[in-house]
Amino acid sequence: MKQTIIIAALVLLVTIGVTVYFIISEKETNNFSSYQEAIESGIIQKGWIPSFIPQSSFNIKEHHRVDVPSIYVELEFKENDLSSFNNSCNLLQENTYKCENSGYPVKVTIRNKSHAIIQSI
Repeated sequence: MKQTIIIAALVLLVTIGVTVYFIISEKETNNFSSYQEAIESGIIQKGWIPSFIPQSSFNIKEHHRVDVPSIYVELEFKENDLSSFNNSCNLLQENTYKCENSGYPVKVTIRNKSHAIIQSI
């Protein structure tokens, strides 16, 4: 009987802990069809999408956590429009850059000459 009560209490505590974690760690997701649409939303000014992305960007998918400075952005851009990354970031190796976004480091990985993944590091 005592073991059943202890197990039930532990299950209750774990359930409460998981619920609190998901309430506290607020996640947001946004999708934009164009750079202009992202600018107009104000999300670039807020730092959830880096300001250094190419202006030719489209199909922008953004995920961030409000409680920590963590971003994940995927986007497409005109093929070989890398000048924004070259001017704002440090090339680590072929197709990989280290950049700064709102004071935090991010990694940019270029795929297929026109697809970028930007994530907090």
